[in-house]
Parts: sequence; C-alpha cells; structure tokens
Amino acid sequence: MGMEINLRYGDGWTKAVVPDAWDLTEIRPNQLPEVADLEQEVINCMRSPRDCIPLRIMAQGMEEIAIVISDHTRTLPSGALLPILCNELGQAGIKKDNITVVIGGGNHRPVTEEERKRLMGPLYGQLRCVHSTETGYRMLGVTKRGTPVAVSTPVAAADLVIGLGSIELHQLAGYSGGAKSVAIGTASKRAIEHNHRLSCLYGTTAGILDGNPVRDDMEEFAGQTKLGFIINVVLNEYKKVIAVVAGAPVAAHRAGCSFAKRLCMVEVDGPSGITIVSPGGTPRDDTVYQAQKAVSNALKMTAKGGIIIVTARCAEGFGDPVFEDWIKGAADLPELEERTRKEFVLGGHKAAFIIKAVKQARVFWVSEMEPADVARLFFTPFSSFQAATDAAVKDRGGQGRVIIMPWGGLTFPVLRGDGEKQWHGDTGETVV
Repeated sequence: MGMEINLRYGDGWTKAVVPDAWDLTEIRPNQLPEVADLEQEVINCMRSPRDCIPLRIMAQGMEEIAIVISDHTRTLPSGALLPILCNELGQAGIKKDNITVVIGGGNHRPVTEEERKRLMGPLYGQLRCVHSTETGYRMLGVTKRGTPVAVSTPVAAADLVIGLGSIELHQLAGYSGGAKSVAIGTASKRAIEHNHRLSCLYGTTAGILDGNPVRDDMEEFAGQTKLGFIINVVLNEYKKVIAVVAGAPVAAHRAGCSFAKRLCMVEVDGPSGITIVSPGGTPRDDTVYQAQKAVSNALKMTAKGGIIIVTARCAEGFGDPVFEDWIKGAADLPELEERTRKEFVLGGHKAAFIIKAVKQARVFWVSEMEPADVARLFFTPFSSFQAATDAAVKDRGGQGRVIIMPWGGLTFPVLRGDGEKQWHGDTGETVV
C-alpha cells in the first residue's frame, strides 16, 4: 500500500507509489481565478491600456507593423490572441498585408511547420510569418552596458512593434515577458549572449526586477526599437489565462509580474530529504535546457545532501548544441565548474545551473534520454518514475518527508513566514 503520485510527462503522465510511512507534502501554484472571457478581456486591455494611448489610436497611419510572438518552447496562446489583436488593428485601418508576425526564437531551434501552424492558429497562411533567424539582423545601436541592438529585420523596419508574451519566473531576467520578446526573442545571438553575460558579472535571481541588470538591459535594448505596445498573459499550470495586461512595455509588464508572483510564490514549512518534481509536461520538459528550470525551483526546498527526482521526458535531449558540447566535453564536475567560471558562452551558461544542483543534492533523472547522456549531466538515470522513487526511499532509510512539486516550472517555494526575504534570493542552505 502507499500513496500514488501522478505527474505530467511529455504529453502524457507518469506515476509511482510512495510507501505510507513517508510524510508527503504537495506544493503547487496558488489557485487564482481564470479569465472568464479572454477575447473581451484582451479587447478591454487594448482599449484601456497601461501608461499609453489605446492601440487602435496608436496604430493609425502606421505602414508596417511587426507582431512578435513566442516560439514552441513557451506556453503563450498566440493562436487565440492574434485574431483578437488583428481585428483591433483592422479597426485602426491596418490591413493584413501591412502586418508581419515574427516568431521570437532567440537562440532556440527554428520551428517546424506544424509548430508554426499551432502558433499562428486560424491566421496561419493569412499573415506574413517569419522566424526571427530567417531574415537577418539590423543594427540599431548599443546599450550603455555594451549590448549590440541587433534585431530581426522586420522588427527593425517596422513603424510599430507589438510584443505578445507570457509572464512567468525567469532565472536571469526575473520574469519573462515584456521587453524580452524583442530584446531576446528577435535579437542576434551576439546580442543575447552579451545580455545574459550580465548575470555573471552582477548576479541575478528569479523574481527580481529592481536593480536586475539583465532586465534593465533588455528594456533599454527594446527602447531603441519601435516596441510601443505589449499584450502579456499569465497562465496557470493548466495553461489557462488568469491575467491579461496590455500597454506600454514596462508599465504593463510590471503589472503582469504582480499576478505571476501571486501565482508562483508558495510558502513551505521546511526542507525535505526527497523532492519529487515535474516541470509540468511539454513544452517545459521537451529538453534538459528547459526542464532544468524546475530543478532550480525544487532545489530551494531540498535539504543539502537530499535527493531530487525529476520526471522530464526530454524527447529532444539536451536542447542546445553548445550546452550539450559543454556537458559532454567535461571530464568531471570540477572541470565543468572551472569552465563556467572562466568563460560565458550562450547555451553553455546553463551548465552553471546543473553544477549548483548537483553540488547540493543528488538528482535522479527519469527521462527517455540515453543513460550515458544523463550520467554526463552528473545525474542518476532512471527509465521509470517508480524505479527512481524506490531507489530514493531505500537510500533515505524508509521514512521521512517528501515534497512533491507537480508543476515545478511554475512553483517558487519559500520558507513560511519569510516570503519576501526568500523571494529576494536570501535562501541559505539547510543541512541534514
């Protein structure tokens, strides 16, 4: 007998049974009401935006408009948002021939045609749509921190840029969304690398905006483009919209971040010897590159020397060739750690998060990856959730406390009664 745990795994589910002797605590995003009528809420936000004039007034007379959307690695419901937005632009006299949709892929792989269809929704084939890496880049300037403002050509050429995005925690920028859609999504690799390197020079923490050099640089970058309006949403673990914000890029984004914080920050009584976490299924567990974000969240409530069980299908493996090269090229953990200290290369920077995790806890990785590849990550490979659970229970002595995080990518755990201090990154370490 025992308690059955069911977690998202790719497009499906995986399950395991934990013995009754264990004390199980499940933490998940806070339950906030869903938006009842998405179309009407988006319309209301476009017509009563934050810190700027309504969109249909702003767009009047514009000859070229670029709409930036997220790629396949994000949960943005762009297929639902684009028709609402384009209808509003139509009321401003903007024809579809004057609109270009730019898929902000950043440093990610190009989308497949099936992914493009899903991202565009009913407007697939009706609007010009390009991936940010397909059109080349145009240099517009340099930020005061030295980041080259090199953006996808349709964005650089537009009279007005509108950014669509979803807001959630981000390890470097504090939160996703806002100016990031342009400053990372449509930026050149060199620009992205320079921006992300700021995290090493100054330090950044998920959930922090004030004084965050990565976020500040992104917003300065976007300010040198024609990004004049954003529509951002906050989604719960079921990919349902709980908030819509629209308007000036910074003001609207900050309003959306307050909703994301209310959703994600969850108080916990104390750390556990075993933490079981799922990133939340596809697209959050398609690659190690994306799934490791859930590991970072789980680490906050895992005692030093404890075990983190991760259920991440990782059908696309590592998810980034540079990241994979860094991992496979390291003879041991000290060598990898030394490399991350000496150089910053986009993709390779993810190795730092892996190092932090395995120095505090053992990571049991349940996936479809080759065991040898998992071992290269300094994780212990398992092909089944139950096998990983049995091994962890046996290792920890047969009883104790287990924290379960079914939606690890959207759950930011903090110690109870110390939420604001924890939120600002002062988490310390607990040893057992």
